[in-house]
Amino acid sequence: MSRFRQPLFWIVLGEVVVLLALFAISWRVYQGHRPAASADVPLPQAAASPPAGAARSTPRVLPSPRTSPAPAARRPAAFPIDLATLNRDQAALERAEAAVVTELIRSARAYLEGVVVPAVRRAERVSMVIAPATMQRPAAIRKRL
Repeated sequence: MSRFRQPLFWIVLGEVVVLLALFAISWRVYQGHRPAASADVPLPQAAASPPAGAARSTPRVLPSPRTSPAPAARRPAAFPIDLATLNRDQAALERAEAAVVTELIRSARAYLEGVVVPAVRRAERVSMVIAPATMQRPAAIRKRL
């Protein structure tokens, strides 16, 4: 009963609820945009194997290398994702991430060189000036600055 009074419990519970809601919404969107299987493209059927004792009556004909099936026939109808588009989108995302990381590094370096390093140098100069006065009381040090 004491767990219900702790704020961390409610935060974690809220996060779980939000994640479940986001998952449900994304699943609905995915199902809504999924292309329906078309009636004119048959699904690939597993070839039935002949009995072990039966001999083949017709020789197996291999397709010639010059004739290739249509691009729509290569991709099964049950596979809803276009991999070329996915790869293009992934490459664009990686380029955007690289640009963001590069900008963050540049900004951090500029902040360190423009703000932090001068402040540290000023602090070191001040500490060198008041080093003999460190034996004094803090109020006397504050008056000197």
